[in-house]
Amino acid sequence: MKPIKLLVLLFFIPAVGVFAQTTITGTVTDDKGVPIPGANVIVKGIPKGTTTDFDGNYAIEGIEPSDILVFSYVGFKTVEKNVFSQTTIHITLEPDQVQLNEVVVIGYEAVRKKDLTGSVSAIDPEELSVAPTANFDEALAGRAAGVQVTAGDGTPGSSQNIVIRGGNSITGDNSPLYVVDGIPLEDFDPSSINTRDIESFDILKDASATAIYGSRGANGVIVINTRSGRSDGKTDINISSFSRVQIIPNRLEVLSPYEFARYQEALAYANDNYDPGQNVRIFKTNWIDPELYRNVKGTDWQDEIFRTAYTSNHTLSLRGGNEKTSLYYSGNFLDQEGTLITTSFKKINNRLKFTHKVNDNLKVNGQIEYSKIKSKGLQVAGNTRTSVIRDAVSFRPVNPINWSDEEESAIQDQDPYLYDPVKTLENTDRAVTRDVLSGTLGLNYKFLEKFTLNVNGNYRTTSQESTIFFNADTQQASRTNRGIHGSISDIRWDILSTSNTLKFSDRKGSHVYGALVGMEAQYSTREASNLENRNIPTDQFGIDNLGIATTATIAGSSHSANALLSYFGRVNYSYKDRYLATVNFRTDGSSKFQKENRWGYFPSFSLAWRVSEEGFMKGVEAVSDLKIRAGWGLTGNNRIGDFAAYNMFAVNASSGYVLGPNQDFSPGAYQSNMAVPDLRWETTAQTNVGLDLNLFNRFSLTVDYYKKRTKDLLLDADMALSTGFDRVQQNVGEISNEGMEFSLNFRNIRKERFRWETDFNISFNKTRTEKLNSGQNEILIDPGWDLQFMQTEYQYITRIGHPVGMMYGLEFDGIYQMEDFVLTNGGDYELKEGIPTYRTVMRPGMVKFRDLNGDGVINEEDRTIIGNPQPKHIGGLSNSFKIGAFDFQFLLQWAYDFDILNGNKSEFGSIYRQNRNGLTSLADIWTPTNTETTIGGMRYDGVNLTAPFGYKLDTRHIDDGSYLKLKTVVLGYNLPEEVLGRLKLKKCRLSVSAQNIYTWTRYEGYNPDVSVGRFGALTPRLDYSAYPQSVTVSGGIELTF
Repeated sequence: MKPIKLLVLLFFIPAVGVFAQTTITGTVTDDKGVPIPGANVIVKGIPKGTTTDFDGNYAIEGIEPSDILVFSYVGFKTVEKNVFSQTTIHITLEPDQVQLNEVVVIGYEAVRKKDLTGSVSAIDPEELSVAPTANFDEALAGRAAGVQVTAGDGTPGSSQNIVIRGGNSITGDNSPLYVVDGIPLEDFDPSSINTRDIESFDILKDASATAIYGSRGANGVIVINTRSGRSDGKTDINISSFSRVQIIPNRLEVLSPYEFARYQEALAYANDNYDPGQNVRIFKTNWIDPELYRNVKGTDWQDEIFRTAYTSNHTLSLRGGNEKTSLYYSGNFLDQEGTLITTSFKKINNRLKFTHKVNDNLKVNGQIEYSKIKSKGLQVAGNTRTSVIRDAVSFRPVNPINWSDEEESAIQDQDPYLYDPVKTLENTDRAVTRDVLSGTLGLNYKFLEKFTLNVNGNYRTTSQESTIFFNADTQQASRTNRGIHGSISDIRWDILSTSNTLKFSDRKGSHVYGALVGMEAQYSTREASNLENRNIPTDQFGIDNLGIATTATIAGSSHSANALLSYFGRVNYSYKDRYLATVNFRTDGSSKFQKENRWGYFPSFSLAWRVSEEGFMKGVEAVSDLKIRAGWGLTGNNRIGDFAAYNMFAVNASSGYVLGPNQDFSPGAYQSNMAVPDLRWETTAQTNVGLDLNLFNRFSLTVDYYKKRTKDLLLDADMALSTGFDRVQQNVGEISNEGMEFSLNFRNIRKERFRWETDFNISFNKTRTEKLNSGQNEILIDPGWDLQFMQTEYQYITRIGHPVGMMYGLEFDGIYQMEDFVLTNGGDYELKEGIPTYRTVMRPGMVKFRDLNGDGVINEEDRTIIGNPQPKHIGGLSNSFKIGAFDFQFLLQWAYDFDILNGNKSEFGSIYRQNRNGLTSLADIWTPTNTETTIGGMRYDGVNLTAPFGYKLDTRHIDDGSYLKLKTVVLGYNLPEEVLGRLKLKKCRLSVSAQNIYTWTRYEGYNPDVSVGRFGALTPRLDYSAYPQSVTVSGGIELTF
């Protein structure tokens, strides 16, 4: 009997085991109720598991009551759950702030940083919005290694100049490609997006990461994803409101009325316009005795044109939805006064984003965004001799005391380029208005469990209207033959694009592999028109009635278009999370090139070894993660004119011919561009080697070394005169960049009531010009920032073996002193032997330059490289603290050892400024009794002490631009939970912040973070009459209901 019972028992035991196994289903969401697709659900201790679908749902079979399920997803805390008798388990994953920093978005998908094989910097969006700014790029400087952010100037709403790992182009565009919610956008306007809408912000830096974007990835890629709705039936309403005050912290130091009058007296004497013994010359007629102005306060025109400015910034957002449909809406309004009177910047951003679940496999998603952006006020940055900043420095600080109001214009009229800056600002009406409308519709379809199809279409249109009107009381109207005049220009850009991908992913044991293929197409058009009317009889109607002008309308229009078609793919593989490999390939076809060279091919690959996963590292508890990366890739650039490779013809008012006995004029066309059939893609090859190290889960270090070389530069190259063209765009030249980047994160203290975290990054980059046009060793550029003073002097040079855009001029060697001369018997001054000369008649007090070629004569051959605009290193240091309900953060940002061409010093410190004010250095000009100076004299021994015409730029005008800036300071307070509960709030945060608080620098201008050269990379770090950057103090509140 016992054997029979034992047999029966043995028969039923496996049956019991079978029937005890079950299928567990459920949903994984985040703390806001948003489903998490792709979350891992595994059985602890055995290789069995699955991942959630697009709705966060999962199903896992063969589970026993004794099993433990482990739920995990990148950026969230892992959760373990005992099964017991449950068949449905819903899980909410809470964000892990430490891991969230480890999530990065690369081309067309998101990955864990520990699985990353390329070089990517992820920036926490909260760092961009922690202090209110007009645009997100204003908060980017110092946040990421290898990313150089230069302000340009302080014009309200202006975009920052962003260069990733050094510039790749000499005459082309070096700005990165933006990818916003999967849509690639060149020439992206940061003001078209609300900073608080940004969910993730990732910067792809090396070619293995950017090559998937092919022709547009050479300058790096910034990937932005915006916020989405939630699907748990709940709704969040967020309101934020901030106000800020802005001031210009410093001024250029100019002559006082007394110093100005003495200076003008000396200048009149030097110009033979004044004899101290007579009162009938020009100076005495106007100014009488300088002593009369000793105690006169006068007017500092910088104080007159600058003001304390105020800004308001308000955002309303709604986030909600249910299991079928999720929704997100955001509206933002910013109203910013400029610190320069009459200037302002306003914008309205609206974004509506939705996702709708059609069935278990199909989702429809889309968004529509609209922005209206308006800038007002005269454009004041450099490169013009009518700049209002220039006038504020140059305009006389006081009128002659013996003049009536009617006589005030007498001196002013002597200088056609100098005008009352306040009148110019108040009587010039300039506005630029942009309307940006974008719509995206997409399908998300998952099939056969491992395949995902994404289909997206986007239409984006931007309309810009620019108007400017010069009233009668402006220099542009009263000092030119245009009279009262105004102009209107309209530009419209339309972009129609589609992006489609098919993704496959699978895991078998220790092997994880995936593949992605895709196709993109884009068609872009640009239409422009403009008109200008002159000599309008009255300014009462402003820009609204240009038709009453007495001079015929000057009008023009243009149209251009281009198309891009792309195919791409990626394969990635991981073995035991230890050995990682990624291969990308993309091919682009661009209409900008002729048929033979239309297609470009851009491959890349990268490998990574997670050393910390090796068996020999298991006992090393200090090392939480250690990974070595290496990659290579090829990217391209096609940022040229739409028809640069083709013959182009144009017609204007003067194009035509004269024939016949009456010499009648017949209109005709002329060739405006010569075809270049072999014009092709500019390509950049980049190699990257990197290391990621994490110790004790508290300290992380990322190190990258890169080397990249750009060939076939799309360069405006010189042509033979016989072609009829002086320059045509060609593939000539090479440029290289080499550098290292270090990023460190210290989680110093992480307690419940106190947290302290430190981030540090530093980057080194060297740019070198390797090759130019055939037979060409250098490119000389006249930046044209002030034609009246510099004429056609070349001040920048790009030379083989050196960085792009070096400053070029003479080396200052002091002032000629008495001891440099021998006084002849005839009472004349002769230079001693061996001392160089540059004029037939030389005198003490003249500026001396170094004779570099030793021929005894200072001339063009003695000009050399005198300044380097490239910093040796850039970086940032931030510290974040959380003490109970308070949080505090500060950011230091710097750039070290670079030069600035200080055009302000060059012009405003020039000794020949009749009727113009200037810098205080003019009070220290050379005289026989004041020889310890760097400012030359005006006149000695009956001779004007002028340097040779055109040789104006020298090392005195090149300043060290190194700076350390206290960029951002923020103090915040979050109301406690118990208070929030009583107020029926989810969140209430109060904060105060300050930006650009203080800058440690030896630079003698407004601010060293400046670059207003109009020829891009060829004329960097030029400071002339730039709109100064402001110090900003803000305060605000953020509420979530």
